[in-house]
Amino acid sequence: MKELDTERVRIVPLDAESLRLFIDDICKLQDVFHLEKSELLLDEEIKDAMKYRLSKVLIDSSNYYWHTNWLIISKELNSIIGGIMLKGLPDENGEVIIGYFTFPCYQGKGYMTETIKILASWILDQPLVKRVIADTEKENKASHKVLEKNGARLYKETEDLYFWELSKKTMNLHIE
Repeated sequence: MKELDTERVRIVPLDAESLRLFIDDICKLQDVFHLEKSELLLDEEIKDAMKYRLSKVLIDSSNYYWHTNWLIISKELNSIIGGIMLKGLPDENGEVIIGYFTFPCYQGKGYMTETIKILASWILDQPLVKRVIADTEKENKASHKVLEKNGARLYKETEDLYFWELSKKTMNLHIE
């Protein structure tokens, strides 16, 4: 299993079995990963997103890390603090879409900024990838700030959403 690390977080992609546990039995998932127990609840919107991710993982299990939720684990606390989803393989334009969430008690501590930086860098290092795309609700100022700190560029909007792009250029990554 591929795992990414920063100074403060581990980011671990969930295979089908682990993703199913995340949806149905977080306590058991915490046991499997030897994590501290915490009372985490997924709201219905996130649960539905996880179920959809699971359906994609089951269809393409050999590329599960492109379709799944990646757990964000605080190294200091040894606890799940959130998740970040990849929503499929790069499309014909070289785009990969991400979505993410932080459990409320861990918000505002810089974990998601750190997570997006390492995961977007890894995604952009993969063949055929040109851009990482994230959409945010217009009123979600915290999410806008996280993306801006990582060099995301706002490139489109709808009535309810902003669409952001991250690239090697916007993130000031080495361009080969």
